[in-house]
Amino acid sequence: MMAKARQKKEIGKGSRQESIRVIILGAGGRDFHNFNTFFRRRSLYRVVAFTATQIPFIANRIYPPELAGAYYPRGIPIYPEEDLPRLLSETHAQQIHFSYSDISHQEVMEKASLALSKGKDFFLLGPEETMITSKVPVISVCAVRTGCGKSVITRKIASLLKDRGLEVSVIRHPMAYCSFKPVQRFSKLRDVDREACTIEEREEFEPLVGKGITVYAGIDYEKVLRDAEKESQVLIWDGGNNDFPFVKPDLEIVLLDALRPGHERLYYPGEVNLRRADLLIITKVNEGSQESLRTIRKNISFFNPEAKVLEAP
Repeated sequence: MMAKARQKKEIGKGSRQESIRVIILGAGGRDFHNFNTFFRRRSLYRVVAFTATQIPFIANRIYPPELAGAYYPRGIPIYPEEDLPRLLSETHAQQIHFSYSDISHQEVMEKASLALSKGKDFFLLGPEETMITSKVPVISVCAVRTGCGKSVITRKIASLLKDRGLEVSVIRHPMAYCSFKPVQRFSKLRDVDREACTIEEREEFEPLVGKGITVYAGIDYEKVLRDAEKESQVLIWDGGNNDFPFVKPDLEIVLLDALRPGHERLYYPGEVNLRRADLLIITKVNEGSQESLRTIRKNISFFNPEAKVLEAP
């Protein structure tokens, strides 16, 4: 009798665990992508909330049902990250998935410690689960920190490819300040005006569009990629912050900042990029000291000795 009762209890426990309740910590970019690629079609999980930081106008909104999918007919609420302690209790979440970038290793572990102290599991999804495979070659331009100069390198590569007669498009890391559109396409300056882009978005889109290079962005990067593939022989992933690419690259270019020596090993997920890179470019070398360059090259030798290294002013 006791054995049957114990078996019944275990069955009940298993059924409760069929839907794992998840909170995704984000900033209006990586978080939505991780949801779309990993969680959206998996009935095993139920994402009960996003949290938002870094980017304005993301919190206190709803990730819409048309993007969230069939398991989320009401969409998913987005809260300020400051609400996390309360959400950990009220939502009965079992897992916390950290999903944003340019944050120190120390801060990541502080958030992990908060989650673990409340009895929750803390996760980081990696490239294997979240990168989308393209049908055409992809070059990614990423960095170990925000502000290393990715945009300049992206424009240069795009211009060189275009001058060789190749059809090239740029896929830009999301900046979901205003709309949650699945796909955005910018081929003319009037497209930028029509979307009512922010100043930051304009700074990224206009120089490329002005040179006749189409830029794609949005929220659903599976759809973004498939649309971009239709008109491109080569794609460039223009990274945001120090995040790793959403699209699987054939060539990974990663930038390091000569004015911030040591940061390449101190920030998430910048160190991931450092370790993965095929080509590392140290930027601002005309402003950095020789000591800074020695520190950076020492870290490169330790973390990714096989990478090729260039220097740029």
